[in-house]
Amino acid sequence: MEIQTLSRARRLLLLYCSFFRITALVVGGGLAMLPVIEEIFVNKHKLLTREELLDMTALTQTVPGIIAINSAVYIGMKIASVPGAIAAAAGAVTPPFTVILIIASFFPRLDPKNRYLLGVFAGIRAAVTGMILVTGCRMFRRTVRTPLEIAVVLIFFVLAIMKVSPALLILAAVPFGWCYVWWQTRRLAQAEANADASKNTETTSNNSENGEGGK
Repeated sequence: MEIQTLSRARRLLLLYCSFFRITALVVGGGLAMLPVIEEIFVNKHKLLTREELLDMTALTQTVPGIIAINSAVYIGMKIASVPGAIAAAAGAVTPPFTVILIIASFFPRLDPKNRYLLGVFAGIRAAVTGMILVTGCRMFRRTVRTPLEIAVVLIFFVLAIMKVSPALLILAAVPFGWCYVWWQTRRLAQAEANADASKNTETTSNNSENGEGGK
C-alpha cells in the first residue's frame, strides 16, 4: 500500500486503528511493540523502511517520554504530518487509559497472593522478555556489522552490567557516534578520491597510447 494512494482521512484512520490494536494487544511497553510495528508498517503496508524503523528506535529511547507514545508520534509525523502524530498518539493512548481505569477500579479487591493471579503475571513477564529479546536480536543483526561496532556493543554491555547510569552511557555514545560517522565519511571520501585519481590516470594513459599509436 503506497502512501500516495491513501487520502488524508484514511491515513489518519490507519494510524489510529493500528496503534489502537498494538497497544491493546501487546503487553510490555515500547520495546515489545517494535516487532508488531515492523510487521504492520514495514512488511504489510510498506509505509516505513527498516532503516527508518531503526532510526525511530534509537530516537524514541533517547528523548524523554514513553517509548510507545514517542514511536506513535514519530510514525504519525512520517506518514501524515502533525494530524498523523495526533491520531497515532490518540490510538496508542486509548486502550491503556481505558484498561488502567478498569484495573484501578478492581485491583484493591484482588488478593495479591492469589496463585492464579501470580501465574498470569509470571506468564506475561516471560512473554514480554521473549519479545524484547527478539527485538534486540533483530536490531543487532541490522546495525552491528563491523568489528568496531561489535566492540562498542560489548563495552557498553559490560558497563551496563556494572550498573553505570544509562544516561551516562547515552551521553558517551553521542560523541563516539559522531566521531565514528566522521571517520567513515572521511574514509569513504578518500576511497572515492583514490578511485577517481586512478580512473583519470588510466584514461590519460589510454589517451597517450592512442596518440602514440596514431603517430
